[in-house]
Amino acid sequence: MRLSIVIPAYNERDSIGAVFEEISQVVSALGRDFEIIFVDDGSTDGTEALLATLTESDDRVHAIRLQRNQGKSAAYMAGFAEATGSIVVTLDADLQDDPISIPTLLNALNDHSDVVIGWKEGRFQNEARKAVPSFVFNAIVSAMFGLRLHDSNCGMRAMRAEVAKSLDLRGDYYRFIPQLASHMGFRVVEERVQHRRRKFGTTKYGWSRFLTGLLDAIALRFTMSFQEKPLHAFGALALPFLGTGFLLEAYVLYQKAVGDAFLDHVAAISVGALFLTFGMQILCVGLVGVLLAASHRPPRLPTGLVSRLGSPDAYRLDQK
Repeated sequence: MRLSIVIPAYNERDSIGAVFEEISQVVSALGRDFEIIFVDDGSTDGTEALLATLTESDDRVHAIRLQRNQGKSAAYMAGFAEATGSIVVTLDADLQDDPISIPTLLNALNDHSDVVIGWKEGRFQNEARKAVPSFVFNAIVSAMFGLRLHDSNCGMRAMRAEVAKSLDLRGDYYRFIPQLASHMGFRVVEERVQHRRRKFGTTKYGWSRFLTGLLDAIALRFTMSFQEKPLHAFGALALPFLGTGFLLEAYVLYQKAVGDAFLDHVAAISVGALFLTFGMQILCVGLVGVLLAASHRPPRLPTGLVSRLGSPDAYRLDQK
């Protein structure tokens, strides 16, 4: 099966040549047809010119240029759209992901898995400052999504082409590729991969990215849970306000019925009215969300997730 190796690169001129040579040696030894797709994410250090030279010298190399730095999600989407192989492999361009682990990922991609995420060995020794926030982040993400992985944001991964083509990455959602794939119904596993010290440049990650990653995780978890049923979320938020407001107004009416004046319960009337108004506003936002969800055409199920059962020659419905 043809391999498509997608590599996003941002200001990685010093390492591009070595990455290409190492990948070529490893994959050529497997005897498999392959292509290498570099995605230049708006580099300003000469990466573009180097990639242009590579594409001219080897027809297995393809290069895509994003006119400005848009982040890894955009780079991956561009690379996945260009990929023609039945299996897509990703790794970073900084030489920290060792291509020697590609066969390990491919061997783990079998009938029982659709996505194989790398688990970096020796990362703490190589970059302790980056490993500590990553460990904390992965523990939180595992608890939030229920998918137990040691390094969900590992740049080295292998997946079937239908997985890559089905992903809708935006912002920094590239960090949650395994969670997105699992949510769609694909089977995700992890495998140990080799990790090396950075030879060129400086790391772009650390504690400064921890907070933004956590906010992205919360946003994605909310989207996964309530994208098709927004009223469940807003309704649950509105009910405490509506219930409290109703009880306060009912209490005032009861006191009025037994002889008290409304003036004796102005605070309860005001707070109750405020809670009812606030609750109704939240509920209306949920109803608007329902309308938006209803007008949004459900995405087509990815190839490989729909099949006909009970037939000796089972086949995919979308290939009928």
